[in-house]
Amino acid sequence: MESDKNLDKKENKEEKEDQEDEIENYEILSPKHVKIDKEFKIIIIGDSGVGKTCIMNRATTGQFKDNVSATIGFEYSPFILKIKDKVIKLAIWDTCGQEAYRSLIKSFFNGSSLAVIVYAVDNEKSFSSIPEWIRQCKILCEPDTKLVLIGNKNDIPDDK
Repeated sequence: MESDKNLDKKENKEEKEDQEDEIENYEILSPKHVKIDKEFKIIIIGDSGVGKTCIMNRATTGQFKDNVSATIGFEYSPFILKIKDKVIKLAIWDTCGQEAYRSLIKSFFNGSSLAVIVYAVDNEKSFSSIPEWIRQCKILCEPDTKLVLIGNKNDIPDDK
């Protein structure tokens, strides 16, 4: 007879497997889908040239483009998923990183469910800017906004 401790471990393992199955079982839908059950606003922020647009493109289209020009202002990309019987819209906002546009970016923090802060692993200045981006999020985002930090460009060969 199994002990209570072993039964708890077994149940926890089965629960975890069920959750993983739920995450893997999704379908990407056309942005023209009309009935949305839940919408989340995601902002991608960080210094200029860290790869924010490439991350957004990869996430929403599955494609990577080598030559991407700097974002001027903002880019918006809706991403619609169906998980089980729920349709979820991710409203992804790619922000420009240039200092000159920082005052414009502030309005996009409001209402965000998630702020993705990006730095380039080959750019020490972009890493040093992380505390300022976090500070901006704490001031301008809702208190329950989640923050995610991404170190980008790890695949680029080190020429140093």
